[in-house]
Amino acid sequence: FNTMSDEIERSHARIAATERIAAWREVARRLAHEIKNPLTPIATAIETLKRAKARAHPAFDEIFNESATAILEEVESLKRLVGEFSSFARLPAPSLAPTDLRSLVEQTYALFGQATDSVSVEVDVADDLPPVLADGAQIQQVLINLVKNGIEAVVSAGRPGRVRIVARAEESALCLTVEDDGPGIPEAHLADLFTPYFTTKAEGTGLGLAISHRIVEEHGGRITVDSRPGRTAFHVYLRWATGAGGAGQRQ
Repeated sequence: FNTMSDEIERSHARIAATERIAAWREVARRLAHEIKNPLTPIATAIETLKRAKARAHPAFDEIFNESATAILEEVESLKRLVGEFSSFARLPAPSLAPTDLRSLVEQTYALFGQATDSVSVEVDVADDLPPVLADGAQIQQVLINLVKNGIEAVVSAGRPGRVRIVARAEESALCLTVEDDGPGIPEAHLADLFTPYFTTKAEGTGLGLAISHRIVEEHGGRITVDSRPGRTAFHVYLRWATGAGGAGQRQ
């Protein structure tokens, strides 16, 4: 029995290692693809400059300024991509401790409460929520990613709207929801939302939701999404701290 148990454990470890390698290969493939995208306009801009200089083009100064601006924009895009990849790759293991979620929500609201003239951010946190077992800084990052994502979705809809942060106690976990009045997410995209480098945004890197998904999973929680035209909601489920319980278990 012990021999069989050891073999099963080794088999699970091999499967987990294989899955991690496959996941990182996919990340590397997508990263390579995303890096190639900015390189094309950079190369085009440099070739334009070389031709203009070789021909002593009378509008060379104007061409130079336009090409330099294009190159700098693509370099900034690459810097953003590399920065977010570093965050994804170097994400430390969470330092779990009893954490007051209300304070994290309030801090996030302080950052985005006056987001734009067309987007309002609202908070609805249940009273007397018990603490959750979490790394406060990492869950704050998840909140920031989701609220920022929601604001961008509302702005993309081209009409006034709102983003709501809702926290409720459930029997087995705390449910933290970030919902927006944006255009909604096409059903075909829902399965890929948390995949690294998947994005539908012109300037997105596709890592914000992947980082959020990884953080929540490493907390022993889960993150889900449901969407329809005019509404998208991300739900994060986190474990209670030791001795805490859901709404029906509190004394």
